[in-house]
Amino acid sequence: MDKLDLAIIRQLRSLARDGQPPSRMFSALKDRLGGDTHILTILHYFQGAFCLDLSEAKPFVSLSRNDKREIGEEDKAFLDRLVMPAIAKHRREWDVPDA
Repeated sequence: MDKLDLAIIRQLRSLARDGQPPSRMFSALKDRLGGDTHILTILHYFQGAFCLDLSEAKPFVSLSRNDKREIGEEDKAFLDRLVMPAIAKHRREWDVPDA
């Protein structure tokens, strides 16, 4: 795995601070990295940005199981309910100045 881009980490954290849901952050990350980005790269970015363990980040993998690795409209709210509490739980770890 290549090293994670700190600018992308900062962007994800900024979106979280602005109250954007995980489903929106997922879309923004895919837009930035490109549509053919491997799901594990996306998973690593969420783990790195928000100090999530594998079980907390796994819904991104589970809910994007299709050809385009997109999260269906019907699954976005469910993803947000699954992942947002974990992001909030770790906020003290990731929401630090100059990180």
